[in-house]
Amino acid sequence: MSGKGKIDSIEKEKRIYQISLLLRRKPMSFIVEFMRQNWGLEKAQAYRYIASARKEWQKYYANIKSSGIGYHIAQVRDLKDKAFANEDIRLALDITKEEAKLMGIYPAEKHEITERKVIILGRKKEGEEKDKEEKGNE
Repeated sequence: MSGKGKIDSIEKEKRIYQISLLLRRKPMSFIVEFMRQNWGLEKAQAYRYIASARKEWQKYYANIKSSGIGYHIAQVRDLKDKAFANEDIRLALDITKEEAKLMGIYPAEKHEITERKVIILGRKKEGEEKDKEEKGNE
């Protein structure tokens, strides 16, 4: 679709989504040129699209913040999709195991404690050390 005339809301959402993906990895000049060549947009229009895409990212990160671990699981799934796309089944299996650990369905790794040490926490007062030294000298 070229920049001639108005576009419908679905096309606009598609464009904003595409720009939001570009924002993650491409410089601003590349994105503006991409929009100019593919959609026939002027610079001012391009920057309005970029502003809309940034607002979408803000919503996305606000949602991530509220969902907690969901963000990390989504990132792991994205990596798994890339592993499948590259036909790296071994990597996909390893990523699946990590995803299961994050979700709490994979058994936790057991760690053996080989040494026990007593740790005393506390802070000596300035006068205590001198008092102990004086008592030891008596």
